[in-house]
Amino acid sequence: MPFQRFTHPLDLLDAARRWLPGAARWNRDSARLRPNPKHDWLLEPTTCEEAQLLFPQLDEEDALLHYQRLKLQLREREGRGF
Repeated sequence: MPFQRFTHPLDLLDAARRWLPGAARWNRDSARLRPNPKHDWLLEPTTCEEAQLLFPQLDEEDALLHYQRLKLQLREREGRGF
């Protein structure tokens, strides 16, 4: 590990931080990190206007489907559930 090449300065900082005594690993718990449902834009219903702004090359129905798929992928990737 000490002779590993780092591609970014933050990688070096992270490696040095792990060698320090008492460095606790950060456990990313999705239940603690999830935003308040009132402020979670991924829970808001999808609108045709937003979908067509994001995907202007598609017709209304396809744009809406792509936008819904994108929101579901973001929720899955961040561990927020469906």
